[in-house]
Amino acid sequence: MNRFLLIFFVFIFGISLFAETKQKSICISLEDCEKKADSTEIHRKKITFLTFGISEFASVASTRDQIPLYLKRLKSTILEANGETGYKGEIILKVTHKPEYKITQLNKAEEDLRYLESNQKSLTKEESDELEKLKTLLGDSK
Repeated sequence: MNRFLLIFFVFIFGISLFAETKQKSICISLEDCEKKADSTEIHRKKITFLTFGISEFASVASTRDQIPLYLKRLKSTILEANGETGYKGEIILKVTHKPEYKITQLNKAEEDLRYLESNQKSLTKEESDELEKLKTLLGDSK
């Protein structure tokens, strides 16, 4: 009987080890990703939500719907590369990144900038103004 129980538990445990685990999605739509990004002040979290939204849902969304996400990700990426964390409290936390990391982040920001510039005709007046401010901020960050 003990051998039977041992074999049974090993079999059940083995199946659970090889069972396919489904990763929980961090957001369920482009709008949901944007809402979650807006709900946090932490730039890395914002970037994660926005990147997930763009990579997972951009194929079914219009360029017009994607533009606000790209603008928000561009801003958070630049600020994060410059050491802004977004953490607020009694102390505002600012960090210094290795030069390689900063360069990588600024390159990602430039990719977002190129996307936005290539879709300039889809931007509203306010978004165009924000884009100009972010271009200046990106230029000052180098």
